[in-house]
Parts: sequence; structure tokens; C-alpha cells
Amino acid sequence: MLGDFAKPRLLAVSKAQTLSGKAANPSGLFLARKVSAKIKAALGLEELKFGMTGAAPIQVHTLEYFGSLGINIKEVYGMSECSATTTISTEETHEWGSCGYPMPGIEFKVLRQGPDGAYTEAKRAANLFNATEEEQGELCFRGRHIMMGYLANPDSEGDGGSEWAKKKNMSAIDEQGWLHSGDKGCIDAKGMIKITGRYKELIIGAGGENVAPVPIESNVKKLQPAVSNIMMVGDKKKFIIALVTLKVKGATGELAGTNILAPAAQLVEGIETVEQAMESKEYVAKIWDAIQKTNNNHAVVTKGAASIKRFTIIPKDFSVEGSELTSTLKLKRSVVQKKYHDAVEKLYDAKVGRNDFFVKCFDTEKVEAQKVA
Repeated sequence: MLGDFAKPRLLAVSKAQTLSGKAANPSGLFLARKVSAKIKAALGLEELKFGMTGAAPIQVHTLEYFGSLGINIKEVYGMSECSATTTISTEETHEWGSCGYPMPGIEFKVLRQGPDGAYTEAKRAANLFNATEEEQGELCFRGRHIMMGYLANPDSEGDGGSEWAKKKNMSAIDEQGWLHSGDKGCIDAKGMIKITGRYKELIIGAGGENVAPVPIESNVKKLQPAVSNIMMVGDKKKFIIALVTLKVKGATGELAGTNILAPAAQLVEGIETVEQAMESKEYVAKIWDAIQKTNNNHAVVTKGAASIKRFTIIPKDFSVEGSELTSTLKLKRSVVQKKYHDAVEKLYDAKVGRNDFFVKCFDTEKVEAQKVA
């Protein structure tokens, strides 16, 4: 009943509330809310008034799911260096996929750094969700909520970390008092902000092209639920490759789990383990299909240099236990690239055929299905 009757009505109302929009209530809304109230109670959310999300990107389809339950989840953005929150979305002014507006009293700029090191302010984005490269830059903010500076590094010896703190402060806050976030994003004419990447995560190809991997990786995962993690690699390379992990039983983020495919990753009949998936042309083709659809989506992959040309499947899912993820489950890109260096080298091997999109980089012989602990 919830799926067929209540959810479409509640989602329509939730969508109508974005950017101060207000449409006529669909018929049957009262009954739909009665049904959703029972679902909220079962989830322990019956007293929830304001739902907020931050710290990491969230997919629009996730926000839509909660919207179909009558729950509006709003995105906020900030850093520890600025007492947490800098932008906020409200019930009246929010747009899914945006971090909202700067809070009162906070100045906000998007700055682009030129070849000479000088910063200029980027122009406002005509389309927040399809911003050009010229409309994007580093998100910078200024206000009384900005920290005075880093104190010291307790692990430093000798001067107690004062030199470390001095260098760190100079790189974080410029002479005009602007805190440089390290996040790449844009701001539109309405003043709404969207994060498009992280400068430390940017892939800079052999031709100097800047590629923000997160939106591309997220789109592949959205199109193919079997993919647990995907990491693009391509610094100083002529093309980009990807390391893919599959959803497996026992994986929690903290733990890598087994090699037995989770229900969401059981794409081909008879393929039950990661090793079998690596050997299956049909299985590999299904993963590649999601990558190709992403490559061909020009709203996500805005230039040819950002396309993924080859990929491999990693035997184990990324985890805190395996050192690929932080304690908050963020991807340690440098650690992953170092740990799977040999696989990356095989993907870039000149002997690989021009049309070969999948390279098996790991031995799959005599590997048995592991038991879930």
C-alpha cells in the first residue's frame, strides 16, 4: 500500500517544496500521511522534525526515497576549521543535490587559481547541476566563525609544532581572511552552492586536464548496485582506469567481508563469488555497461579525458580493516593506489589490447567460497 498509494503522493509534495515551490496537494494526501506515519514509527523517526545530512555526498535518489516517506532531508556543509556549519538548507529553501545557502553573516566566494598563482572569482553558474569548468573553483568563506588558526602538531618534535602550524595556517587562511576549503564547487545566481569535487582528489592527466572523480564514481554505483566501491586512477596518465570492488556478504565498511557475492551483486545465474565474477565475460560486461553509460552522460563526464577506459575487479571490498577506508569510511585514495600498484600497472600495460576494457589482475584459481563469520 505504501509503495503503490502513499509514496508517489508524498514524493510529489516533497519535490514541490524545493526552492520555495508549493503545488496543490495531490488527492489522498491525508491517507498517505497516515500510512507513512506508521512507517516512520517503525523506523523510530516519528518525532523527526528536521533531517540534515553532511560530511559526505548523498545521492539524490536517496533524498527522493526519504521524500517518498514524507521526510525532507536537507544538506548542510562546513568544516571543523569554521565551527562546522557554513551553508544550510531549510524546509522552505532547499534543492536536492545542493548544500543550500551561506548562513547569515558569512561571506562566500568561489575562487579560481591561475597559472601565475593569483586567484580570481569565478562567475556564477548558469546551471548549478551542469556548471562549466570556468564556473567552478575553490569554495572559500570568511566570517567570525572561522578559526584563529591551527595550534600545533602534537607529534612534532623540537619547536612543539609551531613551524608546522605556521605553514598550515598560511595554506588554509589567506591574507584577506578567506578560509580555503580545498573543496571544488560552484554557486549560482540564487546563491545556492554545490560541491563538485575535492582538489586533493582531482586527477590531473598527462594533458593537464582536471578530473573530479567523485561524481563519476557515484554515477557508476548508482547505475550498477553490484558495485560497492570504485576508484578512478589517472594522474599523469594518458587515460583513466578504475579499480572496482563488488558487494559481498559480511562486508560492513569496518570489515572487508567474504568473497561471496551479496544479493545485490548476483547479476548472473551461477556466479556466486568475486573470483567467478572476474572470470565471467557476461558479468564483467554488466559492470562495463554502467561505466559506458556514465562515460556517455555528458552532464557527469563533461570531457573525453574524464572517461574510464579500462577497469579491474579487486578481490576484497575496501574496508577500515584493510586500510583502504578511514574510520568514517572515506576512501584513502593514495593508500589504495599504493596497495594495488601492481594492478594499476597491469591496466596501463602497453600489451593490453586497445579494445580490452577489462583486465584480470588477480589469480582466481583454487579460491574457495569463504564462510560468513
